[in-house]
Amino acid sequence: MSEFQRPLVALSMTEADADLLAYAAIAFTPAVCEEIRFTHVVHGGQSGRPPDALAGLKERLQAEVREHFGTEAANLAFDVVEGERLDQILSLAAQHSSDVILLGHHREHSGWRSLARHLVMVAPCSIWMVPEGAPCTLGNILVPVDFSSHSRDALAVATSLAAGRGLKSCRALHVFFDPSTIRYDEHVDEVVGNQQAAFDEMLAGVDCHGVGVELVLEESPHTSEAILRVAERTAADLIVLNTRGRSRAAAVLLGSVTADTIAATSIPLLAVKHFGSRLTLFQALANHRFWEEPPLKAN
Repeated sequence: MSEFQRPLVALSMTEADADLLAYAAIAFTPAVCEEIRFTHVVHGGQSGRPPDALAGLKERLQAEVREHFGTEAANLAFDVVEGERLDQILSLAAQHSSDVILLGHHREHSGWRSLARHLVMVAPCSIWMVPEGAPCTLGNILVPVDFSSHSRDALAVATSLAAGRGLKSCRALHVFFDPSTIRYDEHVDEVVGNQQAAFDEMLAGVDCHGVGVELVLEESPHTSEAILRVAERTAADLIVLNTRGRSRAAAVLLGSVTADTIAATSIPLLAVKHFGSRLTLFQALANHRFWEEPPLKAN
């Protein structure tokens, strides 16, 4: 069974929704989810909209979703709301106790996928981003780990997803950097042995749902680049990252690893919020406002 029981799928009501809905259909199965919620946010600044426009959009949204999920599923929910997209997605996720938000990213959109990055920082749940054109498969999962409790959470989610799809194994990736200027065989063996021992200790505390986990070690001073390089080399179709996610202190992690990986990946990426780090609606919105504040200026 998937770790996610109450996913929220954010749709744009464009042609790209067809690919995102096809992906949602392999990521979330109505038979094992409590509720799958589909939402579209209409920008509040638009004018001249007839009073029944939102109702018409909701009917269209329902029709598009039913093409992929069928007409029999009774646990599908739909929202078409007006306002600022980030605020409304946060509100709906908090109000409906969503445990993951699935969203796409269009190729032609410039920037560093700011919506996904902001959601990773402040949302009350995990974030699953699917770049436009990404493969609509879920059979080769890569989990970057740093041997922390947050990595245990990400690995538990990844192996649950793998088990639910009948996969026998997935890969855990640890990126490390050894600044030693002198290398010799014994030293290299010691470094690798220490990494393997740390991984084995971490793995002992994880429910892997019967899925085997292969450790991949990659040396690099640039973690996000190494993650994407290994993902391409191993033909991964999903990257599952942990995030410490909901305080300003998380900027260090997000700036150096998660945000950079989100910005550059062409592979779907799932950022797992640490278990127990869920926010209320007020906390999520307040945290969003906090991040939007300009930095304080020093005299």
